[in-house]
Amino acid sequence: MHSFTTERLLIRPLAEQDKTLYLSLYTDAKVMRHIGEPLSVAAAEKAFSATLKAMTKAEPKVLTWAIVEKDTATLIGLQALTFSNSDNIAEIGIMLTPAANGRLFPEEAMGALMEYGFTHMQLTSINAIYSHKNLATERFVNKLGFTVNLKSEQKLRNTRHQYIEPHMWQHPVITTILPKDEISHCPTKRFSANLYAQ
Repeated sequence: MHSFTTERLLIRPLAEQDKTLYLSLYTDAKVMRHIGEPLSVAAAEKAFSATLKAMTKAEPKVLTWAIVEKDTATLIGLQALTFSNSDNIAEIGIMLTPAANGRLFPEEAMGALMEYGFTHMQLTSINAIYSHKNLATERFVNKLGFTVNLKSEQKLRNTRHQYIEPHMWQHPVITTILPKDEISHCPTKRFSANLYAQ
């Protein structure tokens, strides 16, 4: 599990220092509105600990990265790959702070994770599963080249299921892949809950 960079972002493995960001995202009703009920602080703390622990397993089922804007060294979100029955197929997901919206960060961050999954993890397919009401997600996954899985959508009520395979991916965005023992020379500012001020 590497850290890697794009033109504007550092994407690195989730770490203990990201706890405040994690809690802020998962307890925020606006951020969670298309995902599920927001968690209580206690539940979010438990989930954060479980996520970090899961990443240390020999064959982790979930890998989570923090997303950092390089110019400001500010944490702006999280993204993950979740593995189910096949090690070569993963579901992708992303959560951004409200302050990061409207700047095309989802396409850049998720595009880089897709590229990493295909080129360094040998994934054969990546799924994007999301609420049919989440039009913003629908726009950027379509832009990234995902296509609708009609067979699965017939079974998933009110849920969109799209997928992408390596031969469909044509937009490399990673500029650097860092050694596993090196995070980055780019410092990260402590996340502030003030990012959520409306």
